[in-house]
Amino acid sequence: MGNIERWLLALLSVLVIVSCVCATIVLMQATALKAEVATLQREIIALKLRVARLDQIASANEARDKPGTEAPKPPAENRPDQAVLVLSREEVQLIRDYIKPAPVAGSATESIKVGDPVTGETIPFPSPITEKVRKLLGARFTIRNGVIVITRIGSRQADVVIGPN
Repeated sequence: MGNIERWLLALLSVLVIVSCVCATIVLMQATALKAEVATLQREIIALKLRVARLDQIASANEARDKPGTEAPKPPAENRPDQAVLVLSREEVQLIRDYIKPAPVAGSATESIKVGDPVTGETIPFPSPITEKVRKLLGARFTIRNGVIVITRIGSRQADVVIGPN
């Protein structure tokens, strides 16, 4: 009887060790997959930007090829007199739902306005926002004094400022 108990204890010990090794392997695979997903999301954003540029070029070529149409204008990001980026109330609310700036303790030292230069680090918009608001494709944002500051692609000035609710 003692011999059987020893065999069962040895078998149980081996099973516990094998389970721990398997759990470690699964956790390492999950970490590697998370890193790969993040890389693929960055690549998707870059591809979406390229597709948007190609769409602009294609529509400009179609307009140029039609008789009786005027010469196409250059893409918006190449014009120095870019039109102001206008967001609807629903688009602003969507941005606020995804991006939640921390509340400002005390009074804000200086407020930022549209057209002010944006210095420091900016972050690309998450893909759920750019899928719903295509005009933000390639745009970046930062948070200053509790407000969301949006810059368009290639711009270093505030194009949109979204204040707290």
